[in-house]
Amino acid sequence: MQHNTLSQHTNNLAFDALIDGHTIRFDNSEGNTGPRPKAIILNALAICSGFDVVPVLEKMKVEFSDFSIKTTGDLTESVPSVYSHIHMEFRIKTALKNKDKIERAIQLSTEKYCGVYAMLIKICPITQSIIYL
Repeated sequence: MQHNTLSQHTNNLAFDALIDGHTIRFDNSEGNTGPRPKAIILNALAICSGFDVVPVLEKMKVEFSDFSIKTTGDLTESVPSVYSHIHMEFRIKTALKNKDKIERAIQLSTEKYCGVYAMLIKICPITQSIIYL
C-alpha cells in the first residue's frame, strides 16, 4: 500500500494539499488560512488512535458517548523545531464500571495498532491520560 499527496502552492506560504480526493489548506501563522503542518501530525495521532479505540470498545460492548482526544505537543526552541513531548488526553463519557475496558482499549491502540503512534514514539515520549465525563 502506498499513500500519495499533492501539495499545490496557492499564495504567500499557503498550500492546498490534495489527500485521497480531499483538499486541506495549510498555512503559516501570518496568513492563517489553514492549520500548520505540525499540528496536523498531532491530529493524525488522535484520529489514528480513535480509529482503534472505537471499534475495540464496540467489540467489548462498552456503551460510551462524548468521546474526544486532545493532543498537546511541546516544541523545541531549536531549528528545526520538533516535538520533545506529546500528551494525549482521552475524554469519554461512560459508566465507571467500564474503566478497565477503556484503559485496555487505549493500551491496545497505543501499544499495538496505531501506526502514527508507532512512528512518533520513536522520536519523542508520548503520555496519555483519561478524563471520565
